[in-house]
Amino acid sequence: MGEDHHDIGPKDSDNHGVEHSRGDTGEGSHALPGGLTVATDGLRLETAETRLNPGVEQGWSFQIKGENGEIVTKFEETHDQLAHLVLVRRDLTRFQHLHPEMTQDGAWSVEYTLPDPGVYRAFVDVLVEGQPTTLGVDLLASGSADYEQRPQTSREVTVSGYEIQMSPASIPPSENTVLDFEIRRDNQVVQLKPYLGALGHLVAIRDGDLAYLHVHPEERHPAGGIVRFRTRFPTVGRYRLFLQAKPNGELITTSFDLQVTES
Repeated sequence: MGEDHHDIGPKDSDNHGVEHSRGDTGEGSHALPGGLTVATDGLRLETAETRLNPGVEQGWSFQIKGENGEIVTKFEETHDQLAHLVLVRRDLTRFQHLHPEMTQDGAWSVEYTLPDPGVYRAFVDVLVEGQPTTLGVDLLASGSADYEQRPQTSREVTVSGYEIQMSPASIPPSENTVLDFEIRRDNQVVQLKPYLGALGHLVAIRDGDLAYLHVHPEERHPAGGIVRFRTRFPTVGRYRLFLQAKPNGELITTSFDLQVTES
C-alpha cells in the first residue's frame, strides 16, 4: 500500500485541511489532457472493481495492457514512483494521492477508503517507454452524495499554520504557464524539504470533465519558500489545483480554485 494516503474531505473543503498527475507537459504544448479515458497512447486500464462502499478500507487492483492485450510489466519511475494513483470526487472536494504496488506479473494493488458516497475519478499515472500517460476510470461509492460548493477563485489559503499564496493572478488558456506557490509561517519564509524528488507536487484538474493536466515542478527557486511549476491550461474554464509540499519537513496538502480566461 502507498504511504501517501491523505484525504481532503468534509473538514478540509474550506481549504483549511491537511494534505498527482502529470497530464500535459511544458514541452508537449499540443498534447491533450490526460485521464479522460481508460485507453490512450496504446495502453488500457482494466480494473477489478468499480462499485465500492464508502467509509470502508478496501483493496483495489488493476492491470495495464498494451495494444495487443498483453499485460505491461515494464514501467519507468516518475517522481520516485512507478505509478501514482489520484482519487478525486466529482465535486473536487475529496482528494487522495496513493502509490500502488506491482507484482512481477503486472498486477497492481492498493488499499484506500472512499470517505463519502458519490462518483469518484481514479487517475493512474505511469511512464512507459518514455511516454507519460494518465488513464482514468469512474468509481461509484454507493449512497446519497452531498456535493459541496467551491469558491470560484482562491489564491491564498492557510493549512496547518502555513500561509500559501499562488501567483500569477491572471492565467490565459493554451499558453505555457509558470505557477508560483509561496509558503510562509508567521510571515516568515520557510524551508522546503523534497517531496517525491522535488520541492512540491501539484495536481491540476479541469472542472466538469475532470481532465487531468501534467504539471512539472522546477528543482529549485532563487527565493526561499517558493515552489514553482510549469503547465498549460488547454481551455478557458474553472480548474482546481491540489498542492503538496513539505515546509520544514511537514507534509501538507491544500487546494486552490482558479478561472482561466482570455486576456
